[in-house]
Amino acid sequence: MNIGKSFSYVMEDPNWIKKILIGGGILFVGILFSWLLAIPLLLAAMVLTGYSLAVIRNVAESAQFPLPEWSDFGGLFMKGLYAILGTIVLYLPAILIACCAGVVGALPSMSKDVPSAVQYVAMCLNCLQSLVSLVLGLIQPAAMTRFAMSANQVSVYWDFAGNFNFITKNLSNYLIAVIVAIVASFIGLFGIILCGVGLPFTLFWAGLVAAFLYGELWRVHQE
Repeated sequence: MNIGKSFSYVMEDPNWIKKILIGGGILFVGILFSWLLAIPLLLAAMVLTGYSLAVIRNVAESAQFPLPEWSDFGGLFMKGLYAILGTIVLYLPAILIACCAGVVGALPSMSKDVPSAVQYVAMCLNCLQSLVSLVLGLIQPAAMTRFAMSANQVSVYWDFAGNFNFITKNLSNYLIAVIVAIVASFIGLFGIILCGVGLPFTLFWAGLVAAFLYGELWRVHQE
């Protein structure tokens, strides 16, 4: 895997500045109007997720310039919508456990007759929820990559056998890709230094770094 190129490939595209400005601008508008029930931010996330999925496919297919043109907004939106829905379904176990922990944790405040052991149950549920979320978080990049290379087959998100098979066959590369993607996301947070205005653009760039890594992962997997 070409880890170093994941941080620089964006600038190899002749139109990279325009593409970054459009992507970052979409995220900026989404954040700016997120007070409207977070709907603009959610719509922006769908479009940008669709764009990242297109990058994953282009990298996996060894395209010279992986960044797609901003031309098919409808297609990007729908692809991103399916991916977000798949991710929500993937995280349902963690969501359900969190809901149970919240209900159990609220019982002592509702009645003094509730045994103190209930608090320990709530604590155990919170720990379980954290563990399940961690595991699902490690699976999510595999599911996202496989979805990017599929014909909108959302079922890959809960195809745990297929996702585990993808991970275990490339375990070292997979862990490297996930770790570097996390590092890139932290670097992306430095955009807040520019009075916060630069944050959407650096976060968008961080997402493109991750997309390149997952595309590379698929390409190596196929070799």
